[in-house]
Amino acid sequence: MVILSLATPDDVAARMGRPLTPEETPRVTAFLQDVTGLAEDFCGRDLVRRDHQALTLVPQHETALRIPSRHTAYLTVLAVHQDGRALTDWTLRGRLLVRDAGWGGQLVTVTASWGYPTPPASLTAVVCAEVIRWLAVAPGVEREKVGEVEVEFSGASSAQSLGPAARAGLKPYRRPGLGTLTLRRAEPSCTR
Repeated sequence: MVILSLATPDDVAARMGRPLTPEETPRVTAFLQDVTGLAEDFCGRDLVRRDHQALTLVPQHETALRIPSRHTAYLTVLAVHQDGRALTDWTLRGRLLVRDAGWGGQLVTVTASWGYPTPPASLTAVVCAEVIRWLAVAPGVEREKVGEVEVEFSGASSAQSLGPAARAGLKPYRRPGLGTLTLRRAEPSCTR
């Protein structure tokens, strides 16, 4: 099984300033995978390298086939097949796979690689910091306060999530257009 994460247990240990114990290693490995998954979801794109993966795409336009933006970080298209035959008369232009002859209505299978070949240091730092933060909080504890000791426990169904610092550190990697949308209720108009 291939473990997809933006950092390693050794990266976490280096930032903690000590080796991980044999008991900590499986937990840190699981947290690394969890934080990586949450980071990729927050950013709206796959950040960990995926090699030689098949994408099945449905043509929407006559000559241009849009690659989903989740798969576009360091995208390399290796092969394109349609109806069982290899195609060579295509060009990759940004997120579009263009074929002058058109795509017709048949499904297109694209074999591609995407994601960072080596994660940027800033991504590794964000992931490690979040894992260390998770390790510092006892399971089931939502918040702790040191002065006049205060502990707030979360419900049993509470799941780990990215903290504000992690979300701020990931913003440069976030796909454009994935911001939040503020909705406001229109005030009823008063007619006299």
